[in-house]
Amino acid sequence: MDVQIKELESRKVIFVRHIGPYPECGKAWEKLCMWAGPQGLLQPGIEFIGLCHDDPEITPAENIRYDACITTEADVQPEGEIGVQTLEGGLYAMSTHYGSYHKLCETYAAICGQWAPANGYEIRSLPSMEIYVNSPEDAPEDELITDVYVPIEKQ
Repeated sequence: MDVQIKELESRKVIFVRHIGPYPECGKAWEKLCMWAGPQGLLQPGIEFIGLCHDDPEITPAENIRYDACITTEADVQPEGEIGVQTLEGGLYAMSTHYGSYHKLCETYAAICGQWAPANGYEIRSLPSMEIYVNSPEDAPEDELITDVYVPIEKQ
């Protein structure tokens, strides 16, 4: 597994929170994109980011929190289920996951359970981020590309 250490800048996002199993978070993406499209916020160059607050090995599936996010520079106000937040920057371990979203847990296990302790890092108490390079709308499941970012700090 190729893991790179990245220093990320904080970034402003609009988001919709999903509470429940990770495989059901598509509903949050639908709500976000249905709202953002007519607002003119689905511009070239934005990032589609999944913010993963909980470890499904620890948190019961019905309590898992996930934010479907898109980056924005616009002056957007929260409205209904649409929220605005700033994703914290700092040090992250990044690895690119190729293939199904259902196997992302393997990439997390390798970064958090193997790479981080072997390289003298601890996981910071922040959500992990998934930056979606492509989507199921334009690529088959086995060709999906996701950059996984896990917040870290030196031990």
